[in-house]
Amino acid sequence: MRSRQRRSSSSGGRARAHRAALPGAALVLALGGCATEGPGKEPEAPSAASEEAGADPALTAACTGFWGDPEYAGPLSREVLDRAGSAPEVGPSDPGFYAMTGDDVEDLFTDAPEGARAAATELADWFRTQPERGAEADRDTFADAFEGVAAACQDVSAAALWAAGGGEAGTKPAALVCADVFDTPGTLTHFANSNVLTSNMFKLVGLSPREVPSDRTDDLRATAELLDAQITVVDDDAVRTALEQVRAPFADALDGDTWSDGLQDPLDQLSTACAAQGYHAPAPAEEGGDAVVGAPAPADPSAPAAADGPADGSPAHFAALPAFSNGATS
Repeated sequence: MRSRQRRSSSSGGRARAHRAALPGAALVLALGGCATEGPGKEPEAPSAASEEAGADPALTAACTGFWGDPEYAGPLSREVLDRAGSAPEVGPSDPGFYAMTGDDVEDLFTDAPEGARAAATELADWFRTQPERGAEADRDTFADAFEGVAAACQDVSAAALWAAGGGEAGTKPAALVCADVFDTPGTLTHFANSNVLTSNMFKLVGLSPREVPSDRTDDLRATAELLDAQITVVDDDAVRTALEQVRAPFADALDGDTWSDGLQDPLDQLSTACAAQGYHAPAPAEEGGDAVVGAPAPADPSAPAAADGPADGSPAHFAALPAFSNGATS
């Protein structure tokens, strides 16, 4: 762990009641649901807007580092969501660790234009003041600050555009959709934890066949809505079709069929479609009945390593990525 001097916050926290989950705009913010059409001109695609406006290279560099365009492999925004998701439980025990996340955000935007720097500082200050409050940490303020960075970057980053609530149906980059499904903590979704969406899904319909819990109707419905949003906005037919298969057991359960065949086959199909779009999904793993995505499956010392694929038998396109905590339970 790096050793840094903790900076003081000048912004403080906004006096709002803590909410366990963030519906509506925050859900769209986190997973890019289709934005409602507002008055005036629709936001331009980042590439067109940046060319026309002659985007500041320092802004582009900072926003690319934060949002991860176009590969979406391990951007700082994902770490920020993970840390905010774990703060209610872990924050009071190590506030300095969270303060360093704030430093990372601010450092990344050091050379960016003033407006983007100010947005980054507001987000950084949340990490210096709120995690130590634990369960009382103000998630509303975090959502506002996160969206502020998205708004500052939306002209140069597709991920920021969708996080800010922009974008049109059928135009969200498939690689970004894949990253949102496989690898983005659900801090600002219905689940309000640092688990990625697939991990939260496994607790409902399983990676392997299982009976769907009878008392999780709200979670089933929220998951189906999250998947519906991605199906509507994704720009690739193969990814869209695979997402429909992932959604199927949730729709079936909501219709009364509470036996699930599990998500292994649908996620294999989705992973293949995502790989064709340049995004290599992390391998799912089940440990002790809880499934976690973002970390490789535990090694089986009795199993020989395959020369052309992972030792756990998953397809070769499942490339293990650095894991987020994924430690919160729903």
